Formats: sequence, structure tokens, C-alpha cells
Amino acid sequence: MTTTKTLEQALKDILQDDGKVSKWDAQALKELIVSDGRVSTEEKLFLERALKDNVFDDKARDMLEELLLRQK
Repeated sequence: MTTTKTLEQALKDILQDDGKVSKWDAQALKELIVSDGRVSTEEKLFLERALKDNVFDDKARDMLEELLLRQK
């Protein structure tokens, strides 16, 4: 399980660049989340908050929403 702190830091680093999350950035977040083969409740909550609170391009949003839906 990736810690929320690690995910939050990764998202913060991504957003420092241009304030948006691209599909490439989303892929990196996805890889962090699924590195242990599952998506924990903590990781799901992080994704839900991130999708609600941040600027994702369409492909990035679709990729991470699909990850959420697949794990429910």
C-alpha cells in the first residue's frame, strides 16, 4: 500500500510544474497506487479527493476514474 503522504507529495510535485495533471502524470500516480496489486481504501479516498480538488486533463481524469470504478 502506498501511503497517502507519498501520494500527496507526488501530486504536489506534479502540480508545481504547471498546475495540471496530464495523462503522463496520472499514469505515474496510477503506478504508485497499484504497485502492490490492489487499491486500498486510503488510496481510493486520496483519488476521490484529488479528482474533486485538482485540475486533470480529460485523459488523466478518465484513467484515474476508471481505476476507481474498477476497484469498487
